[in-house]
Amino acid sequence: MQLFTHVISLAAAAASFRAQAAPLTTRPAEDVIAGRYIVQLMPNVDVSSITGHHEKVRSIRRRDDVTASIDKEYDFGDFKGYTGSFDPAVVAELEAMPEVLLVEKDSIMYTTALVTQTSAPWGLGRISSRTRGATSYIYDSTAGSGTYSYVLDSGIRTTHVEFEGRASWGYNAVNTNNADTSGHGTHVAGVIGAKTYGVAKKTNLIAVKVISEDGTAATSNVLSGLNWALNDIVNKDRRASAVVNLSLGGPASSAMDNAITSLSNQGILAVVSAGNENQLAANVSPARAPAAFCVGSVQSDDSRSSFSNYGSAVDIWAPGTDVLSTWHTSDTATSTQSGTSASAPYVAGLVSYIRGIEGLSIGPAARARVLALATVIPPICWFDLPSGQYICPDVSSAPSLMAYNGNGH
Repeated sequence: MQLFTHVISLAAAAASFRAQAAPLTTRPAEDVIAGRYIVQLMPNVDVSSITGHHEKVRSIRRRDDVTASIDKEYDFGDFKGYTGSFDPAVVAELEAMPEVLLVEKDSIMYTTALVTQTSAPWGLGRISSRTRGATSYIYDSTAGSGTYSYVLDSGIRTTHVEFEGRASWGYNAVNTNNADTSGHGTHVAGVIGAKTYGVAKKTNLIAVKVISEDGTAATSNVLSGLNWALNDIVNKDRRASAVVNLSLGGPASSAMDNAITSLSNQGILAVVSAGNENQLAANVSPARAPAAFCVGSVQSDDSRSSFSNYGSAVDIWAPGTDVLSTWHTSDTATSTQSGTSASAPYVAGLVSYIRGIEGLSIGPAARARVLALATVIPPICWFDLPSGQYICPDVSSAPSLMAYNGNGH
């Protein structure tokens, strides 16, 4: 194995293609999809009970006085269930069934990118140095070879030259258009594994489209993407070589949190963005899920990005302001973006990178190794509106950690 120094040229970066971000969508107080519900069955439900449950639902659907239809089914790990359209009477019947764990309104999730900015990249230098201000990225030549990064997002421009043929389409939960029309997923994939802008420059990138063209994602579609990804990983024996990245978030969702737990129970690590609402990450899913590897955003001086969510749900911090990566408008396009959407893929890429060097490991071990390598930075504090005080974590028990690739510099 050999360490390479990747020198970032500020002038070249400044001359890169500048793309305009899609306008932000103001999130309503209650992002629910009218009449649609997610039904999760008990984790230990057996095949006969599932069969019996679906027969009950079919019986309900045959009645003339109700609305009941199922359009998505889930079976990954110990997460079993479905999504459908039901009227209030049917919802009440479903909630009363002993094999049903929960019935939850389907809701809208959002990408967590913010705005396009024109500034040179700095994040790769930061995660390969213990100190701020590094302009070189020092990395091992294995660079994530033999690993698989599943990008649950808006899709990937797989033909982009930066991906060198390592990007492929896996599944589309949204529509039949296997294209990234917003750029969000292509940018995220580039941070994970582009040859110039990526952390793990030899990882395989798998596009799982769960975000629609308007930048939103139904929770039910994200669950469909997770359903496909987990089964693909398990069926291809990739538990120890795969990571899942979710640069998205939405209202608190028990179903989403349980789905992340199901991945973890199968040894698969889900890296998620903390969110961009400048609030406690514990208020949004999947960031609040205990099994999620939640990533917040910092600026080049190691201070929290003004937009980044915060609090004890954030496990680690990574660059998220002015991040240069691949873009969707051509096979050579780039764009500089800010948001926790850019922070999460630094850590997802780091998981694949470390596995390439130290050997493959299942999710919990990979997570522990990333945390063990991390650089301790000054405490990330936040203003608590109810108390009117700044809150800082106890550095002795919960230090603020910056992602680091362990190269010794």
